[in-house]
Amino acid sequence: MRVLLSAGKKVYFTLLASSFMFPIQAFAQCAETDCNTLGYDSTTSCDNGIKCPFGEYWACPEPAKPEGAVLGQCTGYAKNCKIADILYSDGTCSADVVSNKTPVGVVVYIGGDGCGQALALEGLGEYPWSTEHVDIPDLFNYSSEPINDFSNCENTKTVIDYSYKQYGDSAYKYYPAFWEAYNYAPSTMLETKGKWCLPAGGVLNSIYQNKTAIDQSLTRINKPNVESGSSWWWSSSEGNYGYAWRWYASSGRFSYSYNYNKGINSYVRPVLAF
Repeated sequence: MRVLLSAGKKVYFTLLASSFMFPIQAFAQCAETDCNTLGYDSTTSCDNGIKCPFGEYWACPEPAKPEGAVLGQCTGYAKNCKIADILYSDGTCSADVVSNKTPVGVVVYIGGDGCGQALALEGLGEYPWSTEHVDIPDLFNYSSEPINDFSNCENTKTVIDYSYKQYGDSAYKYYPAFWEAYNYAPSTMLETKGKWCLPAGGVLNSIYQNKTAIDQSLTRINKPNVESGSSWWWSSSEGNYGYAWRWYASSGRFSYSYNYNKGINSYVRPVLAF
């Protein structure tokens, strides 16, 4: 056997066997960075992992990706769904009723980015958009029907943050429709509280365009259809300091009726991002 010591951290052994020479390259214990290069990048052991043969690092299998969406977040999973699918509490969606799963909403909008919105399976009642006439800072004003506004949760968060900054724990009294949506959580998914939003005009328009299919899905799971509540729904889309846009469920049209309409009671049925 010949031992050759290199100038680096590698030790080379050459073994003689019969008339052939087999070079075998081994790495000293301190050469842990080479383990990283080879893909052994975990510093702790793991189930079904493989330990680096010349270091303390491990190669661990990648964690399984979740089967469904993360409710309350735009993860891109909605690209696997279609409008009128039933969204279940495990984040999956299906056109069919799945007996061992819990419905949490019906898909009413899917964006080009693969992010979706699901309509709550129940309405929350009628409330004012606000009880004061203020042009909310950072909330875009729509002078015509807000069919291009898909910012449900951005709008909701803007109003929630503004009202809480102004009024603290009394904010609900000033912006009831938004706080009702924000505080909603179905009894089967209490962890979604704070993730529901007042729908923007574009999502309400999508509901109307797909109302027949959406109603069919709601009927299959014995939930109230789109027109079962009050005819006029609040959107989160603002007009100006005096009015916000309401949506008429039976015709799909938008209206602000008259200036200073924010104080009238209209229907609140929130949506959930996924």
